[in-house]
Amino acid sequence: MAKKPQNLLLVTEHYPCSNQESFLETELPYLTKFFNVYLVTRETDKRMYRILPPGVIFSRPSTKSGRLKKWWIRTQCRFSHAYRIERREGQEEGRWNRAQAAHTLDALVDSELMRQYLLSLPVMQDERPLVIYSANYNNYLYGLTRIKEMGKDIHVTARCHRANMFDPKTGERRETLNYITNKNIDAVYFTSEERRSVYVHHFTDGEFPGKYRVAPLGVPGPEVLLEPPEEDYLLRIVTCSPIEEDKRLTLLIDAIAGMKIGCLDWVHIGDGSEREKVLEYARDRLENKPGIRYEFLGDMNQEERYHYYASHKLDVFLSVSSSESVPTMMLEAMANHIFVCATAVDGVTDVVSNETGLLMPENPTLEQLTAFLEMLCNMDKDKFDSRAELGYQCWEKWFNAEENCMRFASELSAVENIQLDETPEPVHRVFTSWKPEEKVEVVVPEDAPAVEQQPSQTEENKAADTDNASEGQQDAAQTDQQPDQQKEEETTKASEEAGSGQPEADGKEAEQPAEQGNAPEDEPSGQQEEEKPIEQEAEELIEMMEKMAP
Repeated sequence: MAKKPQNLLLVTEHYPCSNQESFLETELPYLTKFFNVYLVTRETDKRMYRILPPGVIFSRPSTKSGRLKKWWIRTQCRFSHAYRIERREGQEEGRWNRAQAAHTLDALVDSELMRQYLLSLPVMQDERPLVIYSANYNNYLYGLTRIKEMGKDIHVTARCHRANMFDPKTGERRETLNYITNKNIDAVYFTSEERRSVYVHHFTDGEFPGKYRVAPLGVPGPEVLLEPPEEDYLLRIVTCSPIEEDKRLTLLIDAIAGMKIGCLDWVHIGDGSEREKVLEYARDRLENKPGIRYEFLGDMNQEERYHYYASHKLDVFLSVSSSESVPTMMLEAMANHIFVCATAVDGVTDVVSNETGLLMPENPTLEQLTAFLEMLCNMDKDKFDSRAELGYQCWEKWFNAEENCMRFASELSAVENIQLDETPEPVHRVFTSWKPEEKVEVVVPEDAPAVEQQPSQTEENKAADTDNASEGQQDAAQTDQQPDQQKEEETTKASEEAGSGQPEADGKEAEQPAEQGNAPEDEPSGQQEEEKPIEQEAEELIEMMEKMAP
């Protein structure tokens, strides 16, 4: 294979030794078109899990570093210039304490260990220009940026996901030596304009906006069979995820077990540490239930998933996960003409909306989910097909790998040409919440710097504030004519505002616990509403689908 003019050093947490970071499965073949790719993972214990494209050179540390070596590096880091800078910035922001100091030292140790290992690789002796690309914005990234000291033809980039900014479980801000890393890194890529705005607002000082760029994910198009599969009367649901606690498969099993009407065929693709526990639970709850079939198919690579989707008639791709940073599996379902229903958590809203699928509440109750499944069983399958077509059109326009991954790989190959002082062109998209009345278009003023955007108050909240202000003006104009009515309206309005849960724009929303919405950066925490009957909740979701059907 002919050598390319540039080398790429891809650093991952787990890939290809895990089913995590699955977006790299699509990106890698495009990167090989521009670079000689060298892949390094921090995963030292697990066997190789994915097949890499031809020509990709794989390596990883043979063992984890010993405790004595880590102690020595930690002692050195305590007196380093980087530690002093992070301490000063933390003190100025009022977040420096003993725990923060320990975390900073841990991150500096990780950075130094990664830097030392990468410098020992043969690729570092190659004279070709080198781009270092980290699949995550994690602790060791600062160590990668320090490698730039070796020469001017070395550039460092990274992807930053929501889980790299805020803990998915607690919603707390994650510190990853952001200040000193931002100074040294050449470019940081985000999956959406909303994620980029959140990072710029919370983790930067507003300098060099051109470093922070949007590179949407992409997946390939569907596999086409000459003879499409036959339909049957069952509602066929597919879930695809690691079998872990945060995917809430036991909740789904309980919901299926509680169904009183409908016939359902559920298949799950994926494996994980909770496999045996979930399988045993499914046997106990679903084995003898009439009208229900289920099957756990184990793990599949992307090619196997696409072939399965093409050879089976699937009505709904369902996700009830409590966290989903990079929803690649949902994109694959959309590309394969499968209607996607998912909880509106983390990065899901970057790819799924109520115009391209269906967003459910972040934490649906068991009764709500059961009623929802029963409603789906009674739905006309033509409606699923029409909704799936809209999802396919969304994939074709926004998430086609031929465009997104090729554009991203091309930009990485010319990362030295990025204009650091130019704010990237914002991407305009329409997002819809799971509530039918909350449909708005995200509009980012072209002349407004990204640092001024307040992710803690989304466009949905701003629109709501504008409406409330207009209502207040109308009430004031009618003061003399209807004083009693005005007083009653003001009381109602005050009550609504008291329960609106509107976050302040000072960054404190990132510290709210997960049970308060788990959306610290760019999702509204939601208004407190009166509880509705379970059947009414499910009816509203289905009615919304019918209204939006073509």
